[in-house]
Amino acid sequence: LDLQKLRIGQSDFFLTVPVSRSLGPLGGGSQTWEGSGVLPCVGTPAEQALEKALAMLTLRRALPGVLQRLQEALQDYYTLVDRVPALVHNLAGMDYSAVVSEEDLVTKLNAGLQAVSEDPRLLVRAVGPRDTSSGPEAGAEEPPVTGPEVPQDEAARRALVDSVFQVSVLPGNVGY
Repeated sequence: LDLQKLRIGQSDFFLTVPVSRSLGPLGGGSQTWEGSGVLPCVGTPAEQALEKALAMLTLRRALPGVLQRLQEALQDYYTLVDRVPALVHNLAGMDYSAVVSEEDLVTKLNAGLQAVSEDPRLLVRAVGPRDTSSGPEAGAEEPPVTGPEVPQDEAARRALVDSVFQVSVLPGNVGY
């Protein structure tokens, strides 16, 4: 059995890759990995292995900041304020070791937060960097679209808002 040890980028992480495989007599003729360590749990073509490993390391490095911002957002904006401490405690206690992609993280966070809050409307979404090359003329910026003019006078502005919007706080601290 031949093994090849590869360094992942400039990190202190290494990837051991078997470069040969055999048929295991105990597994009913099925293919098995040989050597020490754990079975590979992220299926990816060999050509993409380094890229996938670097993406996983990037996700793991960003995870504490993501969780901190999520906790702050829950504390600042979630309307069911009595459930926030339990949600924050749940976020801190979750096991993220099996998370290998943004999609896995979103799925785990949504399942955990919805189970604790009992609120199916509480959703986490992954928002990637804005795509700047959308369209044939990616270099040309379009001027921003301007909305209708807002009156400068405070009384006129208040009258406009009162005529268009109605804000109420319902029982349970729900804004409507």
